[in-house]
Amino acid sequence: MYEGIDVQELRAYILNKFTAEGDFDFLKEGELPEIVDAMLSYDEEYMQSSGANEGEVYDDDDAYELIFARLQKAYPQYKMYCMRLAEDYLDFTEEYLASVDAIDWE
Repeated sequence: MYEGIDVQELRAYILNKFTAEGDFDFLKEGELPEIVDAMLSYDEEYMQSSGANEGEVYDDDDAYELIFARLQKAYPQYKMYCMRLAEDYLDFTEEYLASVDAIDWE
């Protein structure tokens, strides 16, 4: 996924941010970790298809569109929350990557 990044640490960071935010406390037990895992998977899918994992530019807008579309399809019961979930996921991921000096701003 992200070269040199501990994905479990990234996942824990994202989960902690969502939990601290509290906006998705209405989700059933275990759903938030499941949704975060799904978003990590969709992000990986974007990175593979775009070549971002091989040095191509990571386009936040394109990644967002893919993650948002996949979330809506996978979690139709939360369709109206998918935009916010995808936005927050990308924000939290960027925060984490910046905190470990893993972002190369172009």
